[in-house]
Amino acid sequence: MRRIGSHVSSAGSICQALDRVGKVGGNCLQFFAGSPRMWARKLYAPDECKKFILQAQQRDLSPVFIHALYLVNLASDNPLILRNSHHSLLLDLKNGDQINSAGVVIHLGSHQGRGFEAVSPQLLEEIFSLLSQSSSTPFIIENSAGQKGKIGSLEEISFLVNTLKSDRVKICLDSAHLFSAGFDLRQNLVINQLISKLNSLGLLDSLAILHLNDSQTPLGSSRDIHANLGQGQIGLAGLGNFLNHPALSHLPVILEVPGSDKKGTDKENMTTALSLLGV
Repeated sequence: MRRIGSHVSSAGSICQALDRVGKVGGNCLQFFAGSPRMWARKLYAPDECKKFILQAQQRDLSPVFIHALYLVNLASDNPLILRNSHHSLLLDLKNGDQINSAGVVIHLGSHQGRGFEAVSPQLLEEIFSLLSQSSSTPFIIENSAGQKGKIGSLEEISFLVNTLKSDRVKICLDSAHLFSAGFDLRQNLVINQLISKLNSLGLLDSLAILHLNDSQTPLGSSRDIHANLGQGQIGLAGLGNFLNHPALSHLPVILEVPGSDKKGTDKENMTTALSLLGV
């Protein structure tokens, strides 16, 4: 069965994240290892990690992804922000090592008008250092929605992946981000063109996870605002085309939608996602 789940809160303990994804009907999960808007991070206690691994195995909840906090900017020219970004990501990766995570999903940040070429040496140095200081957890780069200055176009990701040449550097494709960046997922032809582009950029084998989200904003808007499945501009047909494309159909799926009560993915959205899979 396809692995499909949601982003859930880990407030209280990481084991409670397992409870929360179970309640919406998912069989895999993603969570923040701390507040998404605060730098503070700590390593999980070994006993908590053992309990988490055992419970995840018993409930058949896998893979498990950690999402990096939103403040991260590995391209920053501010030494404090760069140092905090590095430290928080390192703790996320080390926590991932402890719980057998399938990866830390990361928004790389913004070049702040300096251009990707100007900041790419710093990005490469930071990512290489983070990989060197952690054991095995993949470093998963998420595509951007095309916002001005934000790093994460397919071409930029390709440069990083193919320069680093590490099997730990992976890719997350977000449907809403693709749509906002100009890929019309409502058209099968465009999805085929997307797959061809990923192949030509040497990225197909590095795909690790799909984020399944509808988009509140129109095609090519360069804005990152998620919508519940079928209630946005992409629609169910487009999301189904994306989800079930033969080149993507083996990948685990995580929903990051607002939910009917604005509290995150709910059973209704999960049921909709499962229906797109024919379950």
